[in-house]
Amino acid sequence: MPAEQNVQIPLPLFRDIVFFFNSLSLGGYSFPDIYKFDRMYAELRAKLDKINLRAAYSNSILAKDDDQRRQAYLNYQKLKNKRRPFF
Repeated sequence: MPAEQNVQIPLPLFRDIVFFFNSLSLGGYSFPDIYKFDRMYAELRAKLDKINLRAAYSNSILAKDDDQRRQAYLNYQKLKNKRRPFF
């Protein structure tokens, strides 16, 4: 099996997985390094950020009028410039 193979899952399931990891992280649990929790959580958050950024960009393109387009573009810029804390 190739080492770097992508897998597609439904978006609601992906959001549930991120929520689960988020809940564990906020709960103050600590996991041994063998579980690679921090790496998995960081990669899931990065992927969710990319999904949200792409949706915001699409909204700015598909807006019905100038006001919606401007608001959607401002939201896109806000997400694009957002910096996540480093582990």
